[in-house]
Amino acid sequence: MVGAQSVDSLASAIVIATNAETRSRIKAALVAEDLRPGMEVESLAAVDGLEMDESTIVVFVCDIDVPQQVTDLRRLCRDANAAAIVAVSPPATGAGVRRALDAGADALVFDTELELTLAAAIRAVASGQTVVPRKLRASVERPTLSHREQQVIGLVRKGLTNAEIAEHLFLAESTVKSHLASVFTKFGVHSRKEAAAVFADLEASPFAVPASLDPSAQGVTA
Repeated sequence: MVGAQSVDSLASAIVIATNAETRSRIKAALVAEDLRPGMEVESLAAVDGLEMDESTIVVFVCDIDVPQQVTDLRRLCRDANAAAIVAVSPPATGAGVRRALDAGADALVFDTELELTLAAAIRAVASGQTVVPRKLRASVERPTLSHREQQVIGLVRKGLTNAEIAEHLFLAESTVKSHLASVFTKFGVHSRKEAAAVFADLEASPFAVPASLDPSAQGVTA
């Protein structure tokens, strides 16, 4: 994690934001708190191959409720190695918050509050803390799926329809729909695609779903 000395100067901080106005707001928010970005770029491509280490803080602007942008966040967290990542996003759902943390973000700041919270979040991250908006901290708890719910959403990820899942698991189609409705509620999503994306994030995280509960890793029973 980032050391105290780098927090004071932020000489190696990187701000990645497509929108010029957002970059200006971030810079002003940091300067107001006696911090400053060392580099401002428009896209991830601009930092490809850039050497980052434990002294680096990256402020990345993305929408954590958009799966492709979460994919970009995960790629950044992977490529940035030991750097601390602060995601700045529009206000998001609890599922989005979990996705951001599972992708590897160290902190999440909503763009509507960045003038008040960004500098504090950076300092907290530099001290080894994980930061999320207080009103959504309860949403950070990883949802617990039943064995059958995990089987159903696992088969959704494989592209099976409700009818095909019902046949595969020897269930009534109405039961499959009921399990999916429960998964949607627990994940805070409204579609099969969103639910599959959240489940994929959970599997990819360091606290992945045990293989023994993966429908592809065992025989199916009624």
